[in-house]
Amino acid sequence: MIWKKTIYDTLTSCSTLCNEFATECSNSDDIENCYRSIFLNLDCADMCRNLAMLYVRGSENARLLATACIEVCEKCAQEVLQFNSERSNQVYAMCQQTICSCVNIIDMGNQTEMEAKNPVVTPASLFYGIDLRETLFN
Repeated sequence: MIWKKTIYDTLTSCSTLCNEFATECSNSDDIENCYRSIFLNLDCADMCRNLAMLYVRGSENARLLATACIEVCEKCAQEVLQFNSERSNQVYAMCQQTICSCVNIIDMGNQTEMEAKNPVVTPASLFYGIDLRETLFN
């Protein structure tokens, strides 16, 4: 898997933003109506943080967690839509961007599998020319 800093930055940014939004919701006066949002934002923050670590490490399990992360980010994004604030719009946009990054992580793994199944074959004629050249110069 080829590591891309933009994917890592998106995951860590989503983690930070969701964590901050959960904290803001927990400090609101209407906390009873915010429980689901708080827990989903905390789940999203944890998933994104853990996926970022697996991704940087190049873990083979990053794709598995990316699949789960997509689901959690989708739930989180839908939940924050109920709040009409600039911050909730930021969380929604960040979750959508993170979903795209997770899809990229999954696609990177699929490309690696395809390359393993269909390796690029170097034509034998290339090696024949190299062998022939060695005999001419020796």
